[in-house]
Amino acid sequence: MTAGGSVVLAERYARALLDVVLEKKMDAKQVGGELTELSEFFAAQEKLSEVVSSPTVTSEKRVAVVNGVLANQSLVSCTLNLLRLLAARERMSLLPLVSEQYGRLLLDHQGIQPGRVTSARPLTADQQKRLSESLGGALGKTMELTYETDAELLGGLVIRIGNLVYDASVTAQLKRFKEKALASF
Repeated sequence: MTAGGSVVLAERYARALLDVVLEKKMDAKQVGGELTELSEFFAAQEKLSEVVSSPTVTSEKRVAVVNGVLANQSLVSCTLNLLRLLAARERMSLLPLVSEQYGRLLLDHQGIQPGRVTSARPLTADQQKRLSESLGGALGKTMELTYETDAELLGGLVIRIGNLVYDASVTAQLKRFKEKALASF
């Protein structure tokens, strides 16, 4: 299966899971946390991951292994059911992608847009608040921004929201100026 196909399939599982969680009024954030923890757990347990993903192991045995490993865990029922389904269908390798897609879909459902802001110097709390409100107003969402600094920018900002990158850094402006100057000769 291609990487793009895996993402599409993982999104289908994640969307179905979120639909069930919302319909049954379960704690959507808890389910997301469980998916993240379980994804990390199975990634750290290489042999276990091989067993629950192996086509040479019967579907019933893969599900039994998942049940046995998670017997002492207090998981939301739909999380456990998803893991059983992934194991039964030889799709446990999709768990990290399902977790990622579930988190993205949950944020979208909540009207939250994550993003990353890089600046030459740390922004003040007031600057962060104004930037978040401005971007949120433009996008019609509540912004959940992370901030980092990069002294190589010299000044300005680079804002990444999903696949969109807005580069208003001094470095980028100097680069564009240089390209225009070279093109005019």
